[in-house]
Amino acid sequence: MSIVHLPNVRMYWSEKYGYDHIRETMPLKRFEFMRQVLHFNDNSKMLPYGQPNSDRLYKIRPIIEKLNRNFGKVPLEQHLSVDEQMCSTKARSALKQYLPDKPHKWGFKLFVICGVSGYGYKFEVYSGQENICADGEPQLGAASNVVVRLAREIPVNQNYRLFFDNYYTSLPLIEFLSHRGILALGTVRRNRIPNCKLPDEKQLKKRPRGTSVEQVASYNGIDISVVAWRDNKIVNLVSNFAGKNPTSVVSRFDKSQKIHINVERPFIVAEYNRHMGGVDLMDCVMGHYKIKLRSKRWYIRLFYHFLDMTMTNSWLLYRRIHADTENTEKLLSSADFRLEIAGTLGKYKKTNRLKRTSYVEALIQDKKKKGPCQHIPPKDVRLDQSGHWPVWTEKRLRCKFPGCTGTAQTECEKCGVALCFNRNNNCFRSFHNS
Repeated sequence: MSIVHLPNVRMYWSEKYGYDHIRETMPLKRFEFMRQVLHFNDNSKMLPYGQPNSDRLYKIRPIIEKLNRNFGKVPLEQHLSVDEQMCSTKARSALKQYLPDKPHKWGFKLFVICGVSGYGYKFEVYSGQENICADGEPQLGAASNVVVRLAREIPVNQNYRLFFDNYYTSLPLIEFLSHRGILALGTVRRNRIPNCKLPDEKQLKKRPRGTSVEQVASYNGIDISVVAWRDNKIVNLVSNFAGKNPTSVVSRFDKSQKIHINVERPFIVAEYNRHMGGVDLMDCVMGHYKIKLRSKRWYIRLFYHFLDMTMTNSWLLYRRIHADTENTEKLLSSADFRLEIAGTLGKYKKTNRLKRTSYVEALIQDKKKKGPCQHIPPKDVRLDQSGHWPVWTEKRLRCKFPGCTGTAQTECEKCGVALCFNRNNNCFRSFHNS
């Protein structure tokens, strides 16, 4: 349902506009019943809001913990970034936030730590109750504490690089990450730098485009570099491993001269631009094929968002494995990857059952399913050893087993492909065992 979008859920089962694969996988009444009774926790044990140890995310807490455990099993990339993510919804909930700068302004806010490839390693849903420090962690404020909590899984003293924007950045946060051996870089608000020696914005705006100023100081024994750079706007960055040098040259369009000019760019800006977009990349992949089913229950909308996040992580992990193993097979796109998983789950260990339908209707449906060629099912369906029975066909068809040049009048009832099944050749058995 994330690939084929229809305005109403029931239209997926309609005879005129419906989707055959969905109709064959599950009846409409069963789908609506499962969605009606879908729960993830025992509601009888839920504490009312306001009591000690009450949890606003109790209804979906097991899903959050399970996904974080499984996402965290993947080895971390060297470059990581922390940013916000929106789960858009119009459902009534006290957890819903309003962020005017986001494309979807109303929804649930999530904090995610991602790699530079877009893979999400850990996330938390904002509910106003997460600002709890563990043993040995300082109280750095609600925004900086988000980075501290998401960075708990990063191994210490292994030079992982963590990037974040000015919503989270503060000098105490840089100090804390430095003591853990984590290299940090982020944009920073000027009022969060005590005794700032950088020139103010009025002075920088009078200087030519590409001007940068760097100040290096020791903050509680940690060397920190602060750089101000004038591009279209003034941007301030702070880091414990990067500074102004070495600089590079980038091309910018000058509106006054109507030409492209070369502008000097500090190293700290280049590093930030190169590695900060992990969460945005994940949003981009999720947005292409997003589950758009509506629900009045707020935790169901979050559940759909978690499904999209899981599918995105699976596809990104599939791409990483495909690149590491130098596989010669064609890389599946995000849409084909989702269709492959949907086809496998729809037929995996599924036995065919007789349908209560008239003979004329059966002939009509069979005629609709006829196509120019036969589709070979995925490997997991072909080898699941369940529900594969030979049936007679009206016409002799070319055998689909690789290397066989014969014709067959039998096909697999579940796979729907023609296979030899006679004294000389038993391609039916070989097809389902190799």
